[in-house]
Amino acid sequence: MPRAGANRRRTAAAGRPKQSARAAALAALGGESQRQLQDLIRRRLALPLEERMNFLRRRLPGGGSCL
Repeated sequence: MPRAGANRRRTAAAGRPKQSARAAALAALGGESQRQLQDLIRRRLALPLEERMNFLRRRLPGGGSCL
């Protein structure tokens, strides 16, 4: 005869159901993506202003550029 409560889900120590492998992988991927974004922002902020803001420059027909 089966025990009472044998069909219940096993829970983690915190009382939550265990994460599936897919959910754990997605959570790890989200954390890595966030770290990469922060690293990109830090690297760009470390550049001098002229190199950081080069997307504002407009090329002039005579070969020069302006902001």
